[in-house]
Amino acid sequence: MASYMVSDADVKNFLNLPSMNDQAGVGFAYATDEAALKALIPAPLKLVAPVVCGYVVHMGKPSFSRPYLEQSTFALVSYQDKMIGAYPLTLLLHGPGAESAVIAGREGAGIPKKLADAIEINRNDNAATATVDRHGKTLLRVSWEAGELNDPSIMQQFAGQLALGKEAEMNSFFYTYDLDQHEDGSNHFTNVELVATQLRSLCDKVEPGKLSIEVASTDDDPFGELPVLKPLGAAWFHFDTSVMYNTLKLESVDADATMPKLLTGRYDRCFFNPSATNYKI
Repeated sequence: MASYMVSDADVKNFLNLPSMNDQAGVGFAYATDEAALKALIPAPLKLVAPVVCGYVVHMGKPSFSRPYLEQSTFALVSYQDKMIGAYPLTLLLHGPGAESAVIAGREGAGIPKKLADAIEINRNDNAATATVDRHGKTLLRVSWEAGELNDPSIMQQFAGQLALGKEAEMNSFFYTYDLDQHEDGSNHFTNVELVATQLRSLCDKVEPGKLSIEVASTDDDPFGELPVLKPLGAAWFHFDTSVMYNTLKLESVDADATMPKLLTGRYDRCFFNPSATNYKI
């Protein structure tokens, strides 16, 4: 029976070993404007290549919510020229478990997550399409066709993650922070810290293929800021398991320099611009 008071066991189990199992969908990569992408990467992270990577997947068995659909775009970055991983720019979610997954990721781990209006994946034989809609516009439209990649060299960057039947490890970089209110009512971001979340994933299906992709923007989601200069490739994949097993606290960073690069992925403009609104209900 539900209660405002939960057991000690429930507290201990809260987001314990969060996992995103039974993932199926389309992964993709495209070349973009290097200067535009580099400008979005907060220090001390460094851009590895002028490539936007991403996926649109169905999360079939998450441990912290009902199933949901998720879209992500991310850049490959390095920390201190030693640790390499993903720096997510966007994660949009839709479906029964989307709200829980947004809260778990954004408040629990500093992940840039928001709710989409709609995410759809369709597969038929050797082709698939995926679309992501928000605020009346299709922000992302991806098509995959089984066969040759647009640029076969792109698989070198993902060979470790997509090795069939072999558990792979990957780092994802996020920034955590606090929001403090002062006596005059103003709010300030404090304790901004770079962290690395470590994941173990087991991939049991990879079908490479040709990518076609379109991106667009709204005032709240500037996907088009990173233009598609060249589609590099796509793959239909399935992860049997994917577990976030550890978080490393790397270093504190300057709030004034970092926060301007974090807000859009997590919040809409109405959070900091009172005139940004609409009247459609």
